Amino acid sequence: MEEGLKKRLIGAAVLASLAVIFVPMLVEEPVDKAAMVRMPQAPEARPFESSLLREEVVRPPPALPPTRRTTPPAPDSSPQSDQATEPTFRTGLNAWVVQVGSFSNLDNARSLVEKLRQAGFQARDPETIELRGKTLYRVQVGPVLEKDRALALLPRVNKVTGTKGSVISYP
Repeated sequence: MEEGLKKRLIGAAVLASLAVIFVPMLVEEPVDKAAMVRMPQAPEARPFESSLLREEVVRPPPALPPTRRTTPPAPDSSPQSDQATEPTFRTGLNAWVVQVGSFSNLDNARSLVEKLRQAGFQARDPETIELRGKTLYRVQVGPVLEKDRALALLPRVNKVTGTKGSVISYP
């Protein structure tokens, strides 16, 4: 192919590429950039609200390394009096579950969990526990943060299952 023909074809390709890029910019209407950046308003209601989340949690002091006692304890101090004066600290949120029952048969526990879920409860999968050398399968509903909510669930759970459950601390 001739050198001049090559240059003319390359020039035509460059011009066609520029036309494809710049002609739409000249023909289109200007875009409102402010409309492109607008964010939707945040929802008014919060999906989860609990009074427990607003409580201030006291952190325990850092643990001191064990020390050796070089002198004997004073005769008037007793281990019981030392323990009574130590403050108790809350280290986190407490949660509560309704314990429906413990079953020796896994199929029975699973069918009860399914029955609870069909009734609209948040039933956990059966938990395997060892008690006096036997394997049991514990069925629980929850957890919930407020004990009052767990206590309110208890009669409804008992009615659906026909058992006598109890509210216990979780985990």
